[in-house]
Amino acid sequence: MKKMLSILLVCCTLTFVVSACSGNANKPANEATNAPKTEVTEPAVEPAVVATDEDIVPEEGAKLIVWEGVDEKPFLEEMAKEFTAKYNIPVEYQEVGAGDQMAKVKADGPAGLGGDVMVMPHDHLGEAVAAGIVLPNDYYEEDTKANFSKIAVDALTMDGVLYGYPRNMETYLLYYNKNLVKEADLSSWDNIIKFSKTYNDVKNNKFGFMWEVNNWYYNYSFIAGNGGYTFGKGGTDPADIGINTPDAIEAMKFYQTLREALPIKAADASGDVKTELFQSGKLPINLDGIWQLGNFTQAKLGFEVGAVPMPPMPSGKSPMPFAGIKSYFVSSFSQYPNAAKLFIHFVTSQESLSKEYTMTGIIPARNGMDSDPAIQKDPRAQAFIEQFKNVEAMPAIIEMRQVWGPATAALEPIWNGGDVKQILDKAVADIKIGITQQSKE
Repeated sequence: MKKMLSILLVCCTLTFVVSACSGNANKPANEATNAPKTEVTEPAVEPAVVATDEDIVPEEGAKLIVWEGVDEKPFLEEMAKEFTAKYNIPVEYQEVGAGDQMAKVKADGPAGLGGDVMVMPHDHLGEAVAAGIVLPNDYYEEDTKANFSKIAVDALTMDGVLYGYPRNMETYLLYYNKNLVKEADLSSWDNIIKFSKTYNDVKNNKFGFMWEVNNWYYNYSFIAGNGGYTFGKGGTDPADIGINTPDAIEAMKFYQTLREALPIKAADASGDVKTELFQSGKLPINLDGIWQLGNFTQAKLGFEVGAVPMPPMPSGKSPMPFAGIKSYFVSSFSQYPNAAKLFIHFVTSQESLSKEYTMTGIIPARNGMDSDPAIQKDPRAQAFIEQFKNVEAMPAIIEMRQVWGPATAALEPIWNGGDVKQILDKAVADIKIGITQQSKE
């Protein structure tokens, strides 16, 4: 944590020396002292300083623009009013989706037209750092490390530097229609297959269990849970690709067996089809993400929806879904970085995040939120918190771009009964070619 106290020594030359020291807790973190150097025989011991909102001084005349998608608009507009009332800093919300912010800040930032505060998933970090568009999380670094999930903090750290400010984690699990299936039927994959085989009615478009068969994002969970990996060294070494290890091959052979539960073409199990079937009561078990928490409710669907973490595979190991960490970032083009950091600290406090869960349904990545009364009331939210204990953050390095295409292309031939090893070996070879070509660009 940056220390905000400085010592001012004033020397008076005549017949004696008077020394005076003064700590200034309101000095900006990057302000240098102009005091002359003076030898002190017994310097005072400087006490530890804990970061508080009052320690960082916003720039004079600061005003902020915050970019985020439409779903968070009510929360951010309310937080903006509270922040402005407390600090007299105007905050403007602008609707810019996470997928658009990278390109927009590159185009608008240099002209001073971009957002000061951005909200992006952590896997954009590699590109953002390479482009120099985000500032490190320096002032609140220790505060962030102490109060947020280690998975989230590690995912936002690159080459030893913490950049983002975690807000919430996103992953997936099993939703189920309590009118059609019992939770006990979801306790193992064998039970899921058994239930599905008795429930399936392909001609009438009814299926016991469905997920996006042709989407690497969901199916990587089997590989990671069984000991495979995308990149070595915690997702940071693109020279070490682990999606075709013996453990990964075994995991994808298990994936093949799930066709017993879902006897259709991989391409037919799309996200839109799956969601429509679940909402219409034709799909009892649905593998889907936390972003559906607010949509899959009894009030909206007419039936009670439960949720459970993904059960262990036959190997005894549990699938390990990808996790994405939605995070705040301070734009490197901001004229008011101190004010931006102060705003982010304000909206990621425990009180603010509790309010955000109530308003939007996102589950914060802040430690201790599982004891929040509102979250405790929702068993489905508790199920996600349980699933968060067994997830893997998506690699944030830019080489991850080269994984999605070849890895996804491997799924359909595996689903159709192809040789898993040969297919995965080809996928890895194609990924390596893509990484080599990318490095030359």
